Amino acid sequence: MNVPKNKVDSTVNSTDSSYLQRVLQRLRTSWPIWVSGFIAIGLLGSFLQLAEDVWMKEAFAWDAPVMLAVHQLSTPWLNTLMIAITWIGSPGIILLAPLAAGWLWLRRRKPAAAIALMVSVIGAALLSGSLKLLFARPRPTVFPPLLTEQTYSFPSGHTWVSIAFYGFIAYLLWQHQRRVGAILTAAFALLIAFSRIYLGVHYPSDVLASLSIGLLWLGTVIGGYRHYQSHPTTPTSQDDAATSAPGERV
Repeated sequence: MNVPKNKVDSTVNSTDSSYLQRVLQRLRTSWPIWVSGFIAIGLLGSFLQLAEDVWMKEAFAWDAPVMLAVHQLSTPWLNTLMIAITWIGSPGIILLAPLAAGWLWLRRRKPAAAIALMVSVIGAALLSGSLKLLFARPRPTVFPPLLTEQTYSFPSGHTWVSIAFYGFIAYLLWQHQRRVGAILTAAFALLIAFSRIYLGVHYPSDVLASLSIGLLWLGTVIGGYRHYQSHPTTPTSQDDAATSAPGERV
């Protein structure tokens, strides 16, 4: 039996249109994964490039000029402020992280968030400390530092741990529609990073490397936390997922 040509063409066009719609639907639902992947590759590439140069004992031509430019801002009151800010980064986070985790667990009934926060902070501290020993980069001597540090310079532990702690808090605030609080919290982590350059205890390349690997680490922790939220396996995790509805106070 012969099928009319126009009917065949109509069937083919319908099939093509249906296939195209499925492809577009998949792209709409999967684009965050692709974007996240490209960002992760960029952050890792940035860190590895800086790490390679440090490992090969190659100097960064822009390190000293940036430090000297920041040092021009130095005033007595700003010195005091930057010392206070860097103290909040460490040892302040050693006190703040357990308090925040305890509050999330006991008061907000969010054990998964509390555990993720501690994993983020402890993991950042251990990884940054290990990399310091591996690279063994001396501290800067561009100008007399305002603080004395006994550990190595690369990468900046203050920066990495601050991104891990304040970045995760900012994520929780953003998740619960606290946009201004989230932005201010994230900005404070960047201010801690800036304080390390201002005080003369880190090269800008140390801080930039920690920002890159710190954001990658934070994204990994948040990804694990989101996966746990979307795949509850116990009554506790179901309760935790249920309490994460938009609009709830952190």
